[in-house]
Amino acid sequence: MYYLQILSSCITAIFLGIYLQLLTTEANIQKLLEVNVIPMEPAKPGEKIELACHVQSYWTDCAPVKIYTLSNLSTDFPFRNLTYSFCACPGETKTFYWIIQSSRTVNVGCRAAFHLDDVCPEDQNSIPPQSKRRYGVNMKTLKIIN
Repeated sequence: MYYLQILSSCITAIFLGIYLQLLTTEANIQKLLEVNVIPMEPAKPGEKIELACHVQSYWTDCAPVKIYTLSNLSTDFPFRNLTYSFCACPGETKTFYWIIQSSRTVNVGCRAAFHLDDVCPEDQNSIPPQSKRRYGVNMKTLKIIN
């Protein structure tokens, strides 16, 4: 009986140690870029719809960010599929827009990532984060109805 109690205590201590390790590892994963796609109303096939994405930086300094679209199916961009670059400063939110068309229901969204382009003014430029999650992604469904 005595050995069973010792074994039980050891197993409990091991699980507690693993749990605390996972908890602190997850706390160290800091979100540096937040991307939110504005929900879209259902559309008719071929109808032009505005895709809007909010991007906010939580990095400690201003840093260059590139933002572009993602899609699970082929999506038309009547006015070009632009990739934007901008200087993201802490707490600042910017919104980017694209016009899209689709003949069927599609998942569309945006991805923002820190990069090394020179888009920030000299007094604001910083080196983007290297060891943390350097991007943000958000997708929404554009439902096509007949």
